Amino acid sequence: MWRRFKNILYSLRTYADLSPDLWTRQRVKWFLHSRSPLSAKEWFEQFRRDHFVSPQVVNFVYERMPDYSGLEFSRVRPGDRLHQDLHLPLICWFDWQLTLCDDFFQWFGVDISDHFDPQSLDTVEDLVNFLNQQVLALNPMNGQSESS
Repeated sequence: MWRRFKNILYSLRTYADLSPDLWTRQRVKWFLHSRSPLSAKEWFEQFRRDHFVSPQVVNFVYERMPDYSGLEFSRVRPGDRLHQDLHLPLICWFDWQLTLCDDFFQWFGVDISDHFDPQSLDTVEDLVNFLNQQVLALNPMNGQSESS
C-alpha cells in the first residue's frame, strides 16, 4: 500500500516536471496580447522582407506552433526570441521538439530529427529559416516562383 502511494507521488512530480509551466505561458500570452493578430498571409509577408522563404514552411510554423506552445502565433513576430521572449522550453510539453519533427516529416517528407536543436536557434525567424533550409536541401526548386 505504501509503495503504491509513493509511486503516485513520484508520478505526480514527474508529470509536473514534464508539463508546461502554465503561469509562464499566461505571462507570455499577456505579453503578446498587446499586438494585433496577423492573418496567415500577413504573417508570411513578415518573413519575405529580407529573403525568400517557402510559404509552405511559414504556414507550417504558423499552424503547428500553437499546438506545441499554446500561443497565438498570429501575434508572434519574426524577431521574437524563442527562449527569452517566448520561453518555449518552459511553456511547451517536454517532447514538443519530437512532435515538431514528426509533423515536419508528415508535411514535407523531410526527417530533421537528427539535427533539429531548438537551443541553437535564437528567434522565430531562425526557426523558420532552419526549417526552410531543410526543405530546400531536399528539393532546391521547392517553393520557387515561376518568375525566379
